[in-house]
Amino acid sequence: MTLLPPLLLPLILIACGQLLTTTNCQPTRHVDDVFRIDDAIAAASSTADVTSFDCPVPKAEQSRFFRLDPVDTNATVILSMSNFLLEMDLTNEIKTVRGLRTGPQYNYTDCEQSSTCTAVSPSDTSNCKRENAQCVEDNSNLISTSHSLNLLVSCGSVRNCIFRKLSDIAEPYEANRTAAYACENSRILIENKQWVESGRKYEYMHEMYNRSGSHFLMIAIDGMGMRTYQVSNSDNNSKYEPIDDTNSYVQLNVKKYLNIFSHGDFVYTVFNDKSNSTKLFRICMSSFDDYKKYRDSSNDEELDILKSGMGSFNTVTIQCPLDDENLLKQASNIEFLDGNLILYYELVSVTHEIAVCKISIADINSAIRRARQDCSEENLTNIEFYGDDTGQRCRSSLSPEWVACGPQLTSIFHKFAFVAGFPFKNLDALHAKMQSKIRLPNIGERAVSFQTFIFKSTFYTFVGTTSGNAYKFVMKDATAKLAEKVIVSKLPILQIRSGLSNSEGEAEKIVALTEKELSTFKAESCESLYDDCHACLTSQDPFCGWCIYQARCTTVGSCEESQNPKRWIPTSHNSTRCPSFDVNPQYVVTNSFKDVNASFTGVELTLNGSFTMSVSLANFSKEFNITILRQNKITFQIPPLSSDLLESGTDHATASLILNLNGRPISKSSFTFFDCTRIRQTYRTKPCSSCLTQKWSCYWCARENSCLNQRCSGGKFSINQCPKTTKVLSSTSILSGEDEMFQINAKNLDPAQSYSCEIDSCTGRKYTAKGQVVATSPGNVLVTCNATADQLACKARESTVKILVVMGDKIVDQEHILSVTVYNCAIDSPLCGQCISLHHEFDACIWCNSTSSCSSRTLCPSSPVDGMGGCELPRITSISPTSAPTDGGTIITIEGTNIGSSYDDISKIMVDNSNCIKINNTYTIAKRIQCIMQNSDLEVTSQVNVWTTYNVQAKSIETFSFKAVKIVPFPLTEVINDSVIKVVGTNLDTGNSLELILESDDGKQEITTCNDRKSEAFNCTLPNMPKGMYMAKIKLDGYSFGLQNFTYEDKPEATAENDEIVAFQSGGGKGRFIVNATVALLKWMIIELHVEGAPKRKGCYVVQTPTRTTRKAVIECEIPPNPNKMEHDKSMKNQTLPSRRKRSTVGAYLIYNNDDGDKKYVGTVQYQSDPTFGIIDELPCANTENGTLYIPATKFGRTGLDATDYTVYFSPAGEGNEGKKVQCKVNFIDPETLSCRVRRTELNSLQNTKIKITAQTRYLTIETPSEVTYCPGPNLTWVYAVIPVLLIMIGCIFWVLYKLRLKSRNQRSERKMLMSKLDDLENATRETARNEYFQLQTGYMEDFTQNISHKINYRSPTKYFAQTFFNKTENIPVLSNNKIGDDELKQIESFENLLKNEEFLLFFITTLEEQKNFNVLQKGELASLLAVTFYEDLPYFTKVMLKLLADLIKAQASKNPKLLLRRSASVVEKMVSHWMSITMYDEYIYEQSGTPLFLLTKAIHYLVNLAPWDVTADKAMNSLNEMTLLGNKASYNTIDINASVQGSETGETTVKPKLIKVIDLDTITQAKEKIIDGLFSDLPYSEQPKPKDLELVLFRPESEPKVLNDIDTTSEANGVYVKINTIEHFKVLNNDTVLLRPYAINTEKSRRPLLNSDRKYDSTERKQRGKHRHRDPEEGGYEEFIIREKSFIHSMEALRNILNEENEPLMGRKKKLYHLISPKELAPEEVAEGRKHAEMIQKLIKTPLQEMFLTRMVKAKSTIHVYVNNVMKSILKPEKIPKGVCYFFGFLDGEAAKNKITDPEILHIWKTNSLLLRYWVNILKNPEFVFDIQKTTIVDSCLNVITQAFMDGCTVTNVKLSKDAPSNKLLYAKDVMEYKIWVKEFYSNVSSQDSVNKEEMDNFLLGLSKKFKVEFNRTAALQQMLGLLKKYSKEILAIMKVNENIYIRNEAYYNIENILKLGNGEVSFPSPQEISV
Repeated sequence: MTLLPPLLLPLILIACGQLLTTTNCQPTRHVDDVFRIDDAIAAASSTADVTSFDCPVPKAEQSRFFRLDPVDTNATVILSMSNFLLEMDLTNEIKTVRGLRTGPQYNYTDCEQSSTCTAVSPSDTSNCKRENAQCVEDNSNLISTSHSLNLLVSCGSVRNCIFRKLSDIAEPYEANRTAAYACENSRILIENKQWVESGRKYEYMHEMYNRSGSHFLMIAIDGMGMRTYQVSNSDNNSKYEPIDDTNSYVQLNVKKYLNIFSHGDFVYTVFNDKSNSTKLFRICMSSFDDYKKYRDSSNDEELDILKSGMGSFNTVTIQCPLDDENLLKQASNIEFLDGNLILYYELVSVTHEIAVCKISIADINSAIRRARQDCSEENLTNIEFYGDDTGQRCRSSLSPEWVACGPQLTSIFHKFAFVAGFPFKNLDALHAKMQSKIRLPNIGERAVSFQTFIFKSTFYTFVGTTSGNAYKFVMKDATAKLAEKVIVSKLPILQIRSGLSNSEGEAEKIVALTEKELSTFKAESCESLYDDCHACLTSQDPFCGWCIYQARCTTVGSCEESQNPKRWIPTSHNSTRCPSFDVNPQYVVTNSFKDVNASFTGVELTLNGSFTMSVSLANFSKEFNITILRQNKITFQIPPLSSDLLESGTDHATASLILNLNGRPISKSSFTFFDCTRIRQTYRTKPCSSCLTQKWSCYWCARENSCLNQRCSGGKFSINQCPKTTKVLSSTSILSGEDEMFQINAKNLDPAQSYSCEIDSCTGRKYTAKGQVVATSPGNVLVTCNATADQLACKARESTVKILVVMGDKIVDQEHILSVTVYNCAIDSPLCGQCISLHHEFDACIWCNSTSSCSSRTLCPSSPVDGMGGCELPRITSISPTSAPTDGGTIITIEGTNIGSSYDDISKIMVDNSNCIKINNTYTIAKRIQCIMQNSDLEVTSQVNVWTTYNVQAKSIETFSFKAVKIVPFPLTEVINDSVIKVVGTNLDTGNSLELILESDDGKQEITTCNDRKSEAFNCTLPNMPKGMYMAKIKLDGYSFGLQNFTYEDKPEATAENDEIVAFQSGGGKGRFIVNATVALLKWMIIELHVEGAPKRKGCYVVQTPTRTTRKAVIECEIPPNPNKMEHDKSMKNQTLPSRRKRSTVGAYLIYNNDDGDKKYVGTVQYQSDPTFGIIDELPCANTENGTLYIPATKFGRTGLDATDYTVYFSPAGEGNEGKKVQCKVNFIDPETLSCRVRRTELNSLQNTKIKITAQTRYLTIETPSEVTYCPGPNLTWVYAVIPVLLIMIGCIFWVLYKLRLKSRNQRSERKMLMSKLDDLENATRETARNEYFQLQTGYMEDFTQNISHKINYRSPTKYFAQTFFNKTENIPVLSNNKIGDDELKQIESFENLLKNEEFLLFFITTLEEQKNFNVLQKGELASLLAVTFYEDLPYFTKVMLKLLADLIKAQASKNPKLLLRRSASVVEKMVSHWMSITMYDEYIYEQSGTPLFLLTKAIHYLVNLAPWDVTADKAMNSLNEMTLLGNKASYNTIDINASVQGSETGETTVKPKLIKVIDLDTITQAKEKIIDGLFSDLPYSEQPKPKDLELVLFRPESEPKVLNDIDTTSEANGVYVKINTIEHFKVLNNDTVLLRPYAINTEKSRRPLLNSDRKYDSTERKQRGKHRHRDPEEGGYEEFIIREKSFIHSMEALRNILNEENEPLMGRKKKLYHLISPKELAPEEVAEGRKHAEMIQKLIKTPLQEMFLTRMVKAKSTIHVYVNNVMKSILKPEKIPKGVCYFFGFLDGEAAKNKITDPEILHIWKTNSLLLRYWVNILKNPEFVFDIQKTTIVDSCLNVITQAFMDGCTVTNVKLSKDAPSNKLLYAKDVMEYKIWVKEFYSNVSSQDSVNKEEMDNFLLGLSKKFKVEFNRTAALQQMLGLLKKYSKEILAIMKVNENIYIRNEAYYNIENILKLGNGEVSFPSPQEISV
């Protein structure tokens, strides 16, 4: 166990105590034993009362009633609950002694007293009628016990009370007596019909007490008064009869009974009345005894007087003063303990506080006695009586003994009657004493149960909470001390009781009850909870104390000689009694022995030779002996402590000294050890002065300029001699980017020495400037240093630059920090007002009107402005909201430009004649201010006017309206929790926030925000409130509107209308239920049916409204299919046939207002098998009159589905009839028949045909098992079948004979022709091969440098990052501006604050990744959204990324570490990609690899354009990829044309003519692209004109200009195929002049057929095209044709399919385009069988095999080889290794070492996957992400080949390629081997670089964010992540609730709940303080 230093330990414990209410500092333990109640119930079910009739067992588990009653101190408790009594033994482990089932049972409404309607002794039931019996399923039990009578009285819902033997609860107490008593007492409930009508559950309170040998039982029932009974076990006086009923003479107005107990001569009852006050009434027990005594000797009249008096019945009110101003009036719980009444009051607070008050019974009796005395003296001022005869009740002649309890009666009987008739109603309220205030430590917890105990005169309380925790509080101080926390369960703790007590009645074992478990734990756990004396004593736990020589916290009995105060210290003592000692000296130098004395304080220790001392620090510990000087004083020698024990950057540390006895730590102290030589590294800027001002002795040596542990030879050096700088004498406010001279005043510097200035610039870099030292006065010098403009160039509006003066490498002391403020006027000052605000701070910054910017005076050539008067006029651009109620109170937000330069510039704000009071802390300089609108007398609309102090006024563009808000009140209504009410009125959408406030009678308020606001109405979801009446009002901004009151009711009970709820397994059904609710309650209630296991709830609707008398509504609900159908079907297969008729059952519940936590059980759904149609061969014809059909069916009834729920169809069988069906309208259903009606006209077509019959419901489709003949006629099938068969057989024979003859003749001629064609093929192949070899040796291989543009057009950082993050160029969410509502914006802001907490963000990411439905795409999107959100805080993004990556490496290390970062299967892997994209952008892309990559892309583009490429097949002659290689012979010529561009219809040429190279096989669009590329080569591609917007015109002398189009009337057409026009087609020659010009708009041209006369267009098609284009396709609609046809002819295989005749009808005979590759060549039409071989050979001659042209790839590769190599070198042989690479690779090396990964291959793979493959592969494949260029399909395919070669070069393994390897890999096979060498060298170079530390990397990342500004919509990114939170909210909250992290489990959980509730309109927006980060 690590021991804390004694000086630190008290501080930690004090801090823990201060944080106790918000953290988990409190000691925590678990329970000792847990017992599942259901186990005991199962055992007890076999032992049950015998019911009179067969009352059914509950169909499913219901909400159960629980109560725990300790029987005695012998560790026995009785658990009374719904339908069961359980006797439990708690001695050791919890076990069941006895159990008894007591319900369900019948209750009778006609039972007389003499009847024997009881479960215990059913001797006679003749007077009880079955029809009057009500089955009570929930027989709740409450018990009272009498050990002297061996009696247990059990009172429940069925009968008022029943008697059992306490020794055996299963046995009746006395059968003949119990039968009668039970029935008589049940009348109390039966006479009140509400028990039967509303199902009201009464609460009981019992007390059994003994008086003069007789036992009396008092029973109090909420709302029904209290009755007293006499009980006796004497044979001659065997009586049990009612003595008194309070309702007979006094009305108590009871709302809830709290407790009944007997004490002394009285019985006390405490209750809350309906006025929400806590009251106590007292009854004298001797009254009952007197009644018993004089019952037989008195006449009836006297007996009635005696009985009605019932002793002295007195009532007092009890209150508790919370403070000087507040009284607590209504207690929530009451206990009687040790002659005191303990009262619990729940307080309204965030932390849920409970006030505990105490009043003694003696004080209560004294108050009543004083009142009686006042009555006897006729002083009636403070006395109120029951009844109206107050004046007759008080007499001055009363003797004192007559007003005492139990007077001895004399012969004057009326005197007793007088004394007994003192029923005081009210006295002055008695005030209990405030004992302590309990504050629960967790905000989300609520107290459920309380139990107070007393130990050694100290009160302590266990509080059970909703979270299943039991907190122990000690009641000593005003705020109760939280001693410990006991984790009991996850369920709320219903009761806490004493389970076992000692002989003095003090609790030793505590028992806690939840709904499912019974748990026990000791009343104390001193030893396991507290480790040291201070913690033990400060706990204040009365059980505990510190056992000194055992060094542990124990109870008094566990410590030897605990009676000796020097051996055991109780917690009643202060912690200063703990043994401790002080040491002298307190400071010890390192590396030397030191003699130390120690003096003891606290309790006196008896020291001897068994004691030793040890010194402890971190991982160092050493033990040594002590020398005892005298009692309480010792000496010892501390061994040398090495300075290595000091942490880096510190000069001292605190070490612990521990006094041990036989190895146990008895007492602790501490001392400080130091090393002066470390002063300089500890106090960097004040080494000399720090050296001389330490608490210990350090010595400054001027000669060495250092601090030493011993004196130096130079003599004593004082602090006044220290060299130091004092202040900056030159200006401390300077401009950014200008040279500056710093002048610094210093003292005691030697001018003869060389000094310099170290300047810590605003960029983080440090610069050194040579200093000049000049003496100014004795002891003072002036140090002068010069800083350059570059060193002072800051990119922030205001930056601090620090300055140090150094001598050599050692810093001179600084008296004060030397710094200057650097201002950059242009930053964050785009408005004149913002600039003027800056001018107030730094007058060198002024607004320059000539440049409309903020700059220094030197940079403003003219029109400088230094005051708001010279600025542009203020302008208000927006106001929000634009309307407010006339009552005022609305906060208005005004935004605009130049709205002052400070808050004081705004003099006033007005709308019409109403002031708007400005709010200071909301002002944003020049841009924004908020004000509170005052009221307006009229409804007006006006502008918002802002006046300034410099006499300038601004008016809003928008108008602002005052509107009178009116709310229509609705009548008193009944509601339940979560009801949604609709409030109607006018102008309800005005103002800002609108809230509903509910206020209870005691002033507590609950506020909820309303949503769906419209002008005429809005909706409010009511909060959860206890049952009762609440005053409601609407608060709109600062004004409130009153509504009618709401009465909160309990959720209504409901039952099924029928005994059984039946539904189909697959088809579900409908069910009707009876709900006990009024019309008013139903109005605001949403009712849904939930079937266990079903994924969704089903809605219900009212079919019968309740009446005023019945309060019963009938609702109908849809029942879903069986959610367990699969398991049911599986089980059915394993059963025998007879058992398949069994039905599965599932519990059904009604859910009100979406509250799943309080659902109402309504029964079980009996799922029966689905209905079926029987085997039907024929269906008789329909009724000729009405078309009615009767269809045999099975099991169609009993599910609630009626005729309207079924749809029946008749479908004709056979091909061609799909989709044809006839509907038959269902009009009648019973279990065996389905009747429907069809129109006769529709049935005629179905006569004598095969049909399928289909019946459908919402979930179920039933079909006949086979086809059914409808309305059958005569059968002539065989006649129609035989004749066609005979004809077919004859025809087949003749056809076979003809074919055999024809085949023999053709084979001979085919053989000759085939040989000739083979010779032609051989010659053609030889010629093609030689020609391609010639092209390979003599082709290009030239330098393209002069032919491609060198101007690099980079994309903006926003575009680059957006495309790399989201891997696409369009539809990027963070580049759009979506309008977001105010509420959602508040949600997003709250959510953003949470994401800034590292713990939550890590939890959020990992939790989402654990969700099954969270796929890889969503993970990638989340990483992209995080990169966008934290782009401006890249250090935080990096920190989170590395933490996640470290966890991923740790998880992969033990599995397959080589797979790390290979795929983007996790969020962190995508985050690494984005991090690389950001960090590589500056040092890699911009500075090194950008230029070669741009030139490579341009070179490939130029190379492809040098030779033909087919635009329809996407194949080019110059390609590196076999997939896009043009594989046919193509002869072409290069043509030079003079091209220019016309800029307008006037004919003006805006671009000078230029010679452009095209080839004669280019299409017109290809030629346009080459012309545009040549004329606009320096422009970005996005800014270049597009071919589709320009037409190409050919000009020749003496001829009209000719427009060249891809498709026109001259295009070659062959059937359905049309060839695209080329340059060759129009016979364009060298040096021809062409012009690109815009298309003419709305010109009318002749309309001619597109291709030939037989080509026709649908008129609809023409009109449709006309909507989108101004020109017809024959005039050059090439783009339209390409888009339409590309999907058909993108590949050769698709083209062959198009030519298939079978597909011809699908094409609609549309024309098909082609360019170089003729579709006829690829797919010749079908020829005769004998000629197919010859045609195949002919095809090979015209179109050789693709492999013949692979040499074209080699030629292309050789031509661009130099560009490829330049790119590879820039990546793998960079001039400068980027910092991001060094930092990240260093991280990977470190993680490999941590996880003991030594295989270099693994590290190689990690680095390759992270940088080269994850980043560079993406950039190589997609250069358009970086540059604004065009990337065609051919260029893309070539880049893919180069990228693949790069990837192969990065792998570790060498793969040997064979001749069958892909041609793309073979092309770069040799280059790959060279790349592998470069990769290894690259990794070696990175390893040799200096490591980059975290601080340096953070500064670099922050610099990137500032250097490359982006325009991302962060709100959109946060909105999408918030959507993920909402989507997985249930899973996230569930995991948070059990998370080990305290922050996640508490604060974050609370904030997430609030954010989600805010989105649902359930709570208002939390303040920033509530959003914990």
